[in-house]
Amino acid sequence: MKLLGQNRLELALLGLIAIVCAGLSILQYRWTGEVSRAERVQLRSGLNDQVLRLARAFDEEIRENCRVLLPDGAQLREAGVRQAHLSRYRAWASSHEEGLFTHIAIAAPEHGILNLYSLEREGRIASMEWPPGWEGLRASMTGRMRGGGPPPSIPPNSTLIEYPIFDSSDTPREGRREFEWMIFEVSQEYIRSKMLPRLLAEYLTSRGDAVYDVSVSWSDPRGSVVFSTRGNGSSVASGADATVGIFSLDTPAMAGGRRDRPSEGLGPTRWVLAARHREGSLDAVVSHARTRNLLTSLALISMLAGAAWALVRYTARSRRLSEMQFRFAAGVSHDLRTPLTAIRGAAFNLADGVVTEPAKVGHYANLILRNAEELTAMIENVLAFSASLHSSKEERREIFAVGDLLDHAVATMAQEIEKAGCRMELTVAPDLPGLTGDPIAIEQAFRNLIANAARHGAQGRWIGVSAARSGEGVEVRVCDRGPGIVETERERIFEPFYRGEQTRASQVRGTGLGLSLVKDAVERHRGTIAVNNSPAGGAQFTVWLPAT
Repeated sequence: MKLLGQNRLELALLGLIAIVCAGLSILQYRWTGEVSRAERVQLRSGLNDQVLRLARAFDEEIRENCRVLLPDGAQLREAGVRQAHLSRYRAWASSHEEGLFTHIAIAAPEHGILNLYSLEREGRIASMEWPPGWEGLRASMTGRMRGGGPPPSIPPNSTLIEYPIFDSSDTPREGRREFEWMIFEVSQEYIRSKMLPRLLAEYLTSRGDAVYDVSVSWSDPRGSVVFSTRGNGSSVASGADATVGIFSLDTPAMAGGRRDRPSEGLGPTRWVLAARHREGSLDAVVSHARTRNLLTSLALISMLAGAAWALVRYTARSRRLSEMQFRFAAGVSHDLRTPLTAIRGAAFNLADGVVTEPAKVGHYANLILRNAEELTAMIENVLAFSASLHSSKEERREIFAVGDLLDHAVATMAQEIEKAGCRMELTVAPDLPGLTGDPIAIEQAFRNLIANAARHGAQGRWIGVSAARSGEGVEVRVCDRGPGIVETERERIFEPFYRGEQTRASQVRGTGLGLSLVKDAVERHRGTIAVNNSPAGGAQFTVWLPAT
């Protein structure tokens, strides 16, 4: 009952540990879910802010280059058209990269005709023909020059930028009139090779590593890709984590002879920039991070549960071992006292001359011898168990025949078998393979099994020992026809100091070490041992040892 209560307590503790760990796992799952949702929102918000700042920086850089090149009306009147433009161009070329623009042109009305001039890299102004694709600008500017028509509009599928320069002599009441126009054609090659990579490195990198794939495409849904960080040059717009329009179509107005600042909004744009995380998407990144965190947490919880389980099991095992040691001490004290009492009484009778008849003297001598042998066997088992725990010397290794070894073991145990009133039946199959190992240790193991059968199976009056080939080894069986072994005790009978309830109730003498020593010896020879109840009744121990 006490053992049953202890087992229930252990199971209750293990159940409590399992419940606590399950609760922690559920809470961890929920917490990681909440953290993941917050992280997803934060990452998406941060990415949207980054791409928006990148788009503004892109447009502002282009506007800033244009503004530096723009003279106002007063400069044109004071220095002359040619000199004002050349002065602005030299100032721009000294502080900016000239590759941003493919063309820098001036559309100037002269004698009722709209002429087009080019600002060359050599720092000169030269007349040029109107390039293909500029016809719409030319027509609208000509209409404005002649006093009618709407302001010029830029085709959305071009990289042209148009800035009007107003006559500073006009008053707001008279209305503003364009003095001339500047036209800039942005170089897509420069944007692809220099400007966008630089802005991406500034706004969309994490600790120096590019974590996003980025593409820039024309705003037209069927528009081509202008730029892509992917090796195949494909767009990432499908499933993008963030998109923003860049390269604004709005032209900053020139009012009252001065350059106005552009509005903060991006307005209509020519291109669309799309960003997508290289792991697939921000949702995938957060999901992977959540999975990693969850697995790490579960691993830690599992380790905690394993440690707690091991502690409970170790504590329970230590308690059981302590109880068995206590029972061993109590049992050995009783078992030692019984033969010692018999020896002492017989010796006292012999020494005091109480017994003088030769027959009785022989009987007392045999009594002393038999009890002395029992004491010797118990002491040898204790010493053998101690040696198995602490001895570090190498075992003997030699080839031996299992049949001869069994014959000797049976002969040695003959007196104990006879005392138990049992009939011994030894069957050894012919042509058994030789075994390699320590024959003394193996013989002692078989002697312990035979002694166990004689003590616990005496009521069956029969002990059977057989040896036969089995696979690549030899199988030895030791059987009796006693009460057998209770199923609940089979797993524990090989534990040191363990003695079953039936054994203790029958007051069978022993240390509880014999079967433990048998198992140790067999396993040291790479063998196995099993126990069950035979169909004819009684216990059956099966030992298998590998052949040489």
